[in-house]
Amino acid sequence: MGFLRTAALVVLGISAFTFVALFGRLPAFRRTPIAFLHRALWVYIPNGIASADSRLFDGRVVHFCSRSGNYILGENHPLVLIFFVSLLVIGECIFLPSAWPRISGAHRFWVPMVVILPYVLLYACVVTKPFITPENHAKEMKRYPYDRVLFHPGHKCPTCDFLKPARSKHCSFCRACISRHDHHCVWLMNCVGANNYVYFLSLLLSLSVLLSYGSIMGHFLLHQTRDELVPVNMRAAKQNWTTYLNIWSVVIAADPRVGGIFLLMLMTAPLAVAFLAYHTYLIWAGMTTNESAKWSDWKEDVADGLVFKAKRSEVDGASFKSDSHDLRWPMYSDQILVLDADPPTEGSVTVPDSNRVSHCGGHGAAIDTRWMPVHSMRDVDNIYDLGFWDNLRDSVGLSVRKRPQL
Repeated sequence: MGFLRTAALVVLGISAFTFVALFGRLPAFRRTPIAFLHRALWVYIPNGIASADSRLFDGRVVHFCSRSGNYILGENHPLVLIFFVSLLVIGECIFLPSAWPRISGAHRFWVPMVVILPYVLLYACVVTKPFITPENHAKEMKRYPYDRVLFHPGHKCPTCDFLKPARSKHCSFCRACISRHDHHCVWLMNCVGANNYVYFLSLLLSLSVLLSYGSIMGHFLLHQTRDELVPVNMRAAKQNWTTYLNIWSVVIAADPRVGGIFLLMLMTAPLAVAFLAYHTYLIWAGMTTNESAKWSDWKEDVADGLVFKAKRSEVDGASFKSDSHDLRWPMYSDQILVLDADPPTEGSVTVPDSNRVSHCGGHGAAIDTRWMPVHSMRDVDNIYDLGFWDNLRDSVGLSVRKRPQL
């Protein structure tokens, strides 16, 4: 039982640490214990170490760690990718030779495909670059319209020196603007964007299948070992939890190659499945990871009563007519949103290409009745949300159907 408990706690601890480190900043975990643990991991503990180092070693330890950390976390290097691939290769080299003679012909047909596919998709994710370049900039400018909530026209990337297309973002790691930027993935040494999102989504699915399939297979193989070691009468007898764990501790110790990797897959499979579920949610909601963080900020502003909404055709009619909507995109919206502590007053004008309003009506001006406070995010239009299936088609690079105006 001691071996089983130790192995399970070690793998569970690594999985929990990885989950908090990778996902603790997601907007869904704000104001939760996971967000607190993430902040403790990246802020409170480092600050405490820095304070102790400053008093004891004049800051030399932190300086060394900072330089090492800046390279590991701030440079686009292959160390994390190598670790990820090594973990896959080593785990499979330990598990498969022991499992292969004991599995059926059907499993021998499926196992090679399940094992090889993640490597193929991983390669595609790494080599496919979603970069915006001078050569494809004109095409990327036509990919999405500006929603004038999260993305505004006329903003220029100071590094790449061209206008930023809608839904794009400059990545300091890749040193390029990314089309339909989702996030920079240190595991891939690449950004996830328009051109490789389909490979990334497929990679998450293939890893979820690999780890889940491997966990199920390992469970059955360990059952075979248990049947060989434990007498039938002992298996049939009523057992308490202590006896049950003792039996499985003996089984795993007797079959360590299968048992150790089984525990690793069992503990890490929820990470892959959770990441796949999160990106499925993003597709359903019609947004990227980058946009999810932006919408989360808007949600807090709405909760604080700082967001006001009007029809752009009424407030900014001439500009709306000349700008029109992009007929290449299936959906557009007549909304205009502004952030302000006070409702816009008569005579106020919206600041071009921003979510601000300039109060020009003077002190004591009446409130402009065209503007209404936004009480819920349900009142805010997201023109990139076309419904789950069209969102999925757009995410993987397929054309979408025409939809009505919001």
